[in-house]
Amino acid sequence: MEQQISSVVIKKALSERHYRDFFLTECKSGSTWLTAKGDMKILDALAIRKSWTNTCFTGYEIKVSRGDFLRDAKFYTYEELCNCLYVVCPKGMIERTELPESVGLIYYNPETKNLVTKKKAIYRDITYSPDLLLYIIFSRLDSDRIPFYSDKKAYFEDYVAEKEHRRHLGKVVGKKLVAEIDDLQRQLEELRRFRENNERYKAVLDVCMSHNINTWSSSFPANLDKALTKQCPDGLDAIRSRLEDTLNLVKRIEEKHAQDVVQRE
Repeated sequence: MEQQISSVVIKKALSERHYRDFFLTECKSGSTWLTAKGDMKILDALAIRKSWTNTCFTGYEIKVSRGDFLRDAKFYTYEELCNCLYVVCPKGMIERTELPESVGLIYYNPETKNLVTKKKAIYRDITYSPDLLLYIIFSRLDSDRIPFYSDKKAYFEDYVAEKEHRRHLGKVVGKKLVAEIDDLQRQLEELRRFRENNERYKAVLDVCMSHNINTWSSSFPANLDKALTKQCPDGLDAIRSRLEDTLNLVKRIEEKHAQDVVQRE
């Protein structure tokens, strides 16, 4: 089974053939909105030769299946849009005798990826369609962008003149970028230290809260200072006194026990 050739492949080959010309695909005969239904013509490809004395609009109708070719008779009317009209198809799919005398035939060879003209289209003088030209201008052309140049010579002269300036500008921009990167790194380091300090501060607050020191109170600094400078916790003197009494009691009990032992002996 032969591999199906896509119209995109053929369009690419046509664009390479017309690399010197203005080439576009899916070219409409006018406005999509203003053209009456059924009157719109769409060339699969259109090549416009850039010449005042030898102008030529070459239209292409691409057929990749035999059935599509047999069903479509409308493309013959596309001759009114171009000086030459060609049908392009995979090699051998259409015979030259199947086309009107004025319509040319081009084969696409999938093995060599080349286009071969089997029948040359007849060149016809036509009045170019204003609607087609307006469609190309309005829908398929882009405005020039700054900087504007009258020709390539002016462009390259300006390029050479500005080359040294651009080199200097590149150095200045490079130095500024380095400085900005250094500044960002410094800010990042400051942020890292701030986060570390913030974590330490939070840990201190947690300790204060565990010792009933209100961190939200306006007297927090004074309360913290008092807690840190206190020589001993509240109630420690009472505990020390009770401990001394207990030790004295233990001592008297030991002495009494010693006396009883001596008397028994």
